Amino acid sequence: MDKDQNGSEVCQPVDGLVLSSVQARILEGVAAGFSSGRLSRELYLSSKTIDYHVRVMSHKLQATNRVALVSRAFVLQVLRTDSWPPRISPETVD
Repeated sequence: MDKDQNGSEVCQPVDGLVLSSVQARILEGVAAGFSSGRLSRELYLSSKTIDYHVRVMSHKLQATNRVALVSRAFVLQVLRTDSWPPRISPETVD
């Protein structure tokens, strides 16, 4: 797995989309229906940080809300369709 300029791990999903390991875990949680509050408790991040990452991913995927974000992630095969809770596709991780 590569590192970004801040030293965070990043994965390379399809179509040049780049998600950090934190964003990948957040996307999995959003796809499972978790709130920002629950994700912040589970990932030890503030809910504002969770919301920031959701906004960044939504912008990258041109999604207007969380439902559209998850839908686009499935269409682009960033999220696997054969597991529950949803998981990032292994081929999207470098």
